[in-house]
Amino acid sequence: MREKLMLIAGCSHTAGSEIDGQVDSPHNRQHSYGNLLATKLGYRPVNIAIAGYTNSAIARSVLEWFAENYHDGLDVFVLVGWTESSRIEAPYVFPTWHQEQNGKMYCDWFSKSSTDFLQINVNSQVFSDREKDIQEDYRRFTVNRTEYLEIVSANLILQLQYFFKYQNVKYLMCNTLCTFSPENEKHLKFYKESIDTRHYYNELFYHTYANLGYTNTKAVYGHHGEEPHRLYADALYNFLM
Repeated sequence: MREKLMLIAGCSHTAGSEIDGQVDSPHNRQHSYGNLLATKLGYRPVNIAIAGYTNSAIARSVLEWFAENYHDGLDVFVLVGWTESSRIEAPYVFPTWHQEQNGKMYCDWFSKSSTDFLQINVNSQVFSDREKDIQEDYRRFTVNRTEYLEIVSANLILQLQYFFKYQNVKYLMCNTLCTFSPENEKHLKFYKESIDTRHYYNELFYHTYANLGYTNTKAVYGHHGEEPHRLYADALYNFLM
């Protein structure tokens, strides 16, 4: 019998960040919507989400995991929680440590190639002095070229979609934050019409439950607590059923 494993990829929202007030912890991972969904479906969760990840980092981490770990003895289901498109990944000459929080790493597996890239998020001011020039350069591009980055995200979604179909791997994608904006619909139309909606749950994780009034008093950086994660896992489960 093949081992049933759910690969869970995404950013901090998929890692369950700040459920317990910490950016990362075993408790957060265990109570994240992805891990909860894996349990409901009878899969062992392998949560490789990293706080601050961009969509390009999310896609690459999935491809790298398959290159290193996939074999015929596994029954793999992949859950991809895409993040906002207004983040950018930049090649960097120094090693980065996005996977560590307080000197520890809580993800179940880490993409080694990610240490070669900066994950640049205009909403975060946490970066070293030596990153200042490259951060400012890419941040200007990010703010001024959001429509381009949304097309990049659409291509990444299709990249993984066709990869999963080629590998004959079960999968589900969702959005934790707003990946596409209505203002860019004209240029996104072709890409979005190519997305297989049977494997794509469109209801946004963060905004849906924020709009319903859910708040997490433990969070500093705007992440949900346990109840929205549980509700979203239920919603994903019902979508699959």
